[in-house]
Amino acid sequence: MHRLYVVVAAGLAMAGCGGGGGGDTPVDAPDVPTDAAIDASTIPLLRNPVNLPDLELAQQAAALLGVGGAKNCDRCHALSRDRLRSWDTESDAAETACLTNNLAPTTQGEAAGIVDCFRAQPGVVTSGWPPHKLGIFNTAARLGWFSYVFQLAYGATWENELELFTGEAAMPRGDTGHFTQGEFDIVAEWFARDLPQLDAVVAADPPATQCTTMISAEVQTHVTTMAQEGWRAVNAANGILMHGCQGATDARGCLTTYPRAGATASSMGWEDIAPTTTIRILKENTYPSSYWTRSSADGRYISHGGAPVASQTYRSSVIDLQNDTNIPAAALYDPGFFPDNSGFALQGSSARFCEQSLLATQPAMITFNEPQCRRTNAVGLYQHMAAALGGDYWTVDGQFDNDNGGQINSNNPTLTDTSATFSSDAEIDLTPMVHTGTQFVPQAASSALLPREGDVIISPSARLLVSRVSGSNGSQSGFIMRKLIATKTGASYSINVPEIARYCLRGGKPAISFDERWMVYHHYVEANDWAALGYTSATDAGFVALRDAQTGGAANIFLLEIATGTVRRITTMQPGQYALYPHFRSDGWIYFIVRDRNRNFEWMTASDAALVFE
Repeated sequence: MHRLYVVVAAGLAMAGCGGGGGGDTPVDAPDVPTDAAIDASTIPLLRNPVNLPDLELAQQAAALLGVGGAKNCDRCHALSRDRLRSWDTESDAAETACLTNNLAPTTQGEAAGIVDCFRAQPGVVTSGWPPHKLGIFNTAARLGWFSYVFQLAYGATWENELELFTGEAAMPRGDTGHFTQGEFDIVAEWFARDLPQLDAVVAADPPATQCTTMISAEVQTHVTTMAQEGWRAVNAANGILMHGCQGATDARGCLTTYPRAGATASSMGWEDIAPTTTIRILKENTYPSSYWTRSSADGRYISHGGAPVASQTYRSSVIDLQNDTNIPAAALYDPGFFPDNSGFALQGSSARFCEQSLLATQPAMITFNEPQCRRTNAVGLYQHMAAALGGDYWTVDGQFDNDNGGQINSNNPTLTDTSATFSSDAEIDLTPMVHTGTQFVPQAASSALLPREGDVIISPSARLLVSRVSGSNGSQSGFIMRKLIATKTGASYSINVPEIARYCLRGGKPAISFDERWMVYHHYVEANDWAALGYTSATDAGFVALRDAQTGGAANIFLLEIATGTVRRITTMQPGQYALYPHFRSDGWIYFIVRDRNRNFEWMTASDAALVFE
């Protein structure tokens, strides 16, 4: 029999009710047959009402979330007024959809209905439980009420399912900052009252400044240096074999065994904007991936959240293009690969780093318990990875806004770029990692203050950082490029990150090439893009179709030459098609994913655009 920490009560209180306080009392969870009713008096409360004046409640709840004190939710998210209001809206939606009718399930069917309601796509068991579907209730995911519901819903397998649920939905991440029942009660009460005294306890961010394009001479100096010293040159000198290049005399001759997108009906003109370039279709997926996609330096392995079958043990995949196999991985999303082909990472309830040599053994599954792997809470979500030339491996993480647009099997098209709601006290953590010969081991992290910047990525050499910067009303005003100067002092580093360029562009998920000459990013088709896409007006039928709230939505890939600021669009997506998450492999090919909501398919693709324009 398992022990659950619950609140024993003779009755149940709906979220939003007034009344007294509560505490944590360990009791035995009931063991009941499937669909047999149980005594409601033994069911834990989701929350206990808290009787505090509005201002005192707001002060305590805001402090628990991380406002003005120790880091908590603000490790990943800006705790702005707008952010908290958006969480309040999500919480109301979660309560209305999933928690209004029955907070005291007594049968397996009732409990399973609650669990399914919180899925990204109810009824689709592989869709998982995104945190936004729970609102502020995601901070209670580790507490007794959810444990009870999962035990009732799943019986003998409830612990495996609960572990998946908490890995995906529970907030805050990592092994610190988790709320006790009493702490959650305070936070939930504030949201149940719709955040009274919010403006009194959360300061307004200063007004955003206008973006002005700036590219310093240091950028060209860096590009010139990296042409000889960067990871593209180093990997070529080290003889790394690039995938699909057998018999090729140069990089553009690679991947010729894969079909060209322009020759397939599914592409519907993807290459039209750049007819001298080639897009190859590497693999077709029938399942929805989650968040971004990344690949190994040699281009052989592609990883993302998402899996082809329902599973109690994994929610992510590593695709081996050479063997045309899908390797399931016991993680969730946020893949990354080191630029020297030595290691990879995925995120679950913690970050999981492995030697890339593990993939060459063609494992039936990656559990991350293998001797080549290490789990750690030292690296946060949305991490990006690099390797200093002749030095340590690095990761960077900080505040971020989720970008999972164009989801297949979804009724919601994406019609605008992701917000950029980063706070004036936003920070990044830079974590060096040492390879011990069998594992990647994190060292002490260093922090840097980057006000109103987030979604930070690091270049392959660990010499550049690129961030999205907040503009007015939480929208993006551009990209900032910074030089990363890490000076080792004893066992730690001092960090300096001077700004060296600013590009007044909108887009998401940027990535830097291995020769550090190019940056790629995706941009969702927005209301003002009609002229840039070649339409005569915003009312042109073709453009209206791209913006249709039911069947439209689209995203394209853009290639930026960082020393000149020259931008080229390298795809032409049709309504319902999204080219997303571009990144480079070592030789200059650009990998990206295409989500097609018309067919509910995804394609792993590759473009030679950077090779054509170099």
